[in-house]
Amino acid sequence: MSNKKSLNLRSILSFPIRIIYEIKHDEYVRRAFANNAFDGALTFLGILMGNLVLDDFNPSVVIKIGLSTCLAIGMSGSFGRFLSERAERKHALRQLEKSMLTDLNDSLLAEEGKNKTFMVSFIDGISPALALIFPVFPFFLANSNLISNQFSIVLSFIMVILVLFGLGVFLGKTSDENAFLYGLGTVAVGFFTSLIIFLSSAYLD
Repeated sequence: MSNKKSLNLRSILSFPIRIIYEIKHDEYVRRAFANNAFDGALTFLGILMGNLVLDDFNPSVVIKIGLSTCLAIGMSGSFGRFLSERAERKHALRQLEKSMLTDLNDSLLAEEGKNKTFMVSFIDGISPALALIFPVFPFFLANSNLISNQFSIVLSFIMVILVLFGLGVFLGKTSDENAFLYGLGTVAVGFFTSLIIFLSSAYLD
């Protein structure tokens, strides 16, 4: 019993390490992480800028909308990726079975495909939350009256920009290009997006 518990604990503790390894070394997992993290950051930026035009800015509203939207993006990304990834890997396995004239359902290749499908789906689902953790945190402080609403907005905006810059640096290193310039590029996208959303929200108000 103790051996099983130690194995389970070891598996739990090693899971984050495996996630980091997969993001660094697997292009499919890396793409899933970058795409949905970028979606999560820009979506929250849109929520933030849209709320700025309100007469009565409420941090709890930003928290609720941000978390619920993040959950929706995560669930959609996770299940959508799982279904599409599973279908593609099943198709590839069936094609290989036809060429080899053998059943590969119980093979290591099939098992690896299942593990990879789960990993990609999990990363696709969790990455928006990872991109939102820091930008939404100031509003918890403001909602508890620990900081002002104005300061929470500025702090959250800075954190969104840092998340976007970090994603840009990550993608720049992945592509062996100038990571700093790549980071500035993703930040520019964030600024442009926030400006368009703010002007649109102000016009429709």
